[in-house]
Amino acid sequence: MATEIPFMPTLREIQTAVLDALLRGTLEDAGPHIATTPVPAAWRLSIYRGNIVENFLRALASTYPVVRQLVGTDYFRQIAEDFHAQSPSRSGDLKASGRAFADYLGELHRDDRFSYLADIARLEWLIQESSLSADHPPLDLARLAVVDPSTYEALGFTLHPTLRLFASPFPALSIWQANMADAEPSVVIDLAAGADRVAILHHRGEFDFLRLNPGELAFLRSLGTGECFGAALTHAQAADEGFDASAVLRRLVSAAAIVDCSVPNR
Repeated sequence: MATEIPFMPTLREIQTAVLDALLRGTLEDAGPHIATTPVPAAWRLSIYRGNIVENFLRALASTYPVVRQLVGTDYFRQIAEDFHAQSPSRSGDLKASGRAFADYLGELHRDDRFSYLADIARLEWLIQESSLSADHPPLDLARLAVVDPSTYEALGFTLHPTLRLFASPFPALSIWQANMADAEPSVVIDLAAGADRVAILHHRGEFDFLRLNPGELAFLRSLGTGECFGAALTHAQAADEGFDASAVLRRLVSAAAIVDCSVPNR
C-alpha cells in the first residue's frame, strides 16, 4: 500500500503565513508553522508583534508630531493602532508607513469638528516628503536673458525638487506653526480664519513656506505637471484675473521655487 505523504508548505508559504499573522494580530493562525515548545507559539510571536506595532507607532508619531500634539498622546495611540490594523507596513522603511494616515483621519472625522485634522496630516506628510528630497541650486538668470521673447509661451520651467503644494480650506499652516515645539503656547487659531495655499520648500537646510494666492497655486500646479509657460499662465489667469506673470516669476525664482528652464528651439 502506498504511503500518503503529508502536505508540506513551502518556505515562502510559511513565511507569508507568519508575517500575515504578525501584521493582523491573529497570532494563533501561525501556530501550525511554529516549532512546538513548552512555550505557546502565540506567546512567542506576541513579542515580535509588540515590537512591530511599537516601531510603527514611533514612526507615525515622528511623521505627525502636530497631529499628536493636537489630539493628545492617548488618543493618538488609539487611532494609530487602529490605522496600523487597517494599513500595516509591509516595508522595511517605516518612513512610508504613514502615507495613508491623512485619508484615514479624513474618514474618521469626516463630519465632526475635528475634520481639519486630515489636512494637518496632509501638510505634515508633504513636509516630510520635502525634507527627504534633494536640494538644487537656484536658477541661473542668464538662461532667461537669452530667450527670444517670441518663444516665451513655449518656455518650460523646472520646479525645485523639494517643492510641495498644499491647499486647505482651514488655516492649516498657522495651526501647524502654532503647535510646533518652539511655538508660543498661548496662540489660538480660529478655524474659520480662512484657507491656506502654500508652497513648501526645503532649501539649504531650511524650510520656506510661501503663501500663495489662487493664481500662483494654479500656475505652480500647471508647471509641476510639465505644462509650458503659456498653458500655466492660462490656468493662473482663470484662477486670478489680476495675475501678474512678471512679478510672480521674479518671486518664485528669488525663492528658488523655480530652478531651471528649458529654452525652446529657435
